[in-house]
Amino acid sequence: MQSPSLLNLFSPANIVVYMLVFTRLSGLFSSAPFFSSLPIPVMYKIWFGAIIAFIFYPMVLVSNKFVLPHNVAEFIILLLLEFFVGYLIGFVANLLIEAVRMSGNILSIQMGLSISEALDPATGVTSNVLSRLYIYLATFVFLLSGACNLLFVCVYSSFEAIPMGVFVLFDANVVHTMINLFSYLFKIAFGVALPIFAVLLTCDVLLGLMSKMMPQMNVYMVAIPVKIYVGLFLFMAFLSAVNVYLTGATETYMGAVNMLFSK
Repeated sequence: MQSPSLLNLFSPANIVVYMLVFTRLSGLFSSAPFFSSLPIPVMYKIWFGAIIAFIFYPMVLVSNKFVLPHNVAEFIILLLLEFFVGYLIGFVANLLIEAVRMSGNILSIQMGLSISEALDPATGVTSNVLSRLYIYLATFVFLLSGACNLLFVCVYSSFEAIPMGVFVLFDANVVHTMINLFSYLFKIAFGVALPIFAVLLTCDVLLGLMSKMMPQMNVYMVAIPVKIYVGLFLFMAFLSAVNVYLTGATETYMGAVNMLFSK
């Protein structure tokens, strides 16, 4: 295929390639961090995806060896494949946000805030106040650390690693890398929650000793507000340290994701 110019900008080949690039980006925006973790209007996502696709598709058109579909059925299959590839990239990247959500759920259970769970309209799942705070923190770290740029680099590299019209194949190296990524996610989740969890667990032990020393005291009524106040204080105290930890973890994780979807 030739590089697009003003004369062949709206040729059938260019329009098909543009639609396929836009579909892969649409799948990405359906599951990627920031785009799926915050309530961004769908129309904004569509226009932003259309602009990014217009930037990407001339380079994809030149570098990608692509055979045009011969009928509508083949074109629909290609659209579904492209959406799946984009959704897969965004899903793997969004696991970082889910790891931070896991940290919030662990601490909410320990603090007694899990009873306040409500439906999160941005993600469509139930979450509590502490989980949403950690999700917003991780999302802003994702943006400010430049990981969003790595996400678009990953999408562009995926057109070389997974050309348009090619089924996604998982070899042994890809499976090994994904297993390492999943293990790293648990490390992030427990790394964020462990300092506060350890202090709250110590509070439980001390309250248990108090109940033995003073049986007449209703420890249950004392424990709930104490653990909430202590947990919120520790959340604020460790906020700077969590920010630094998540910045380094986000850069490491997105670098691994970029290597996963590139040659």
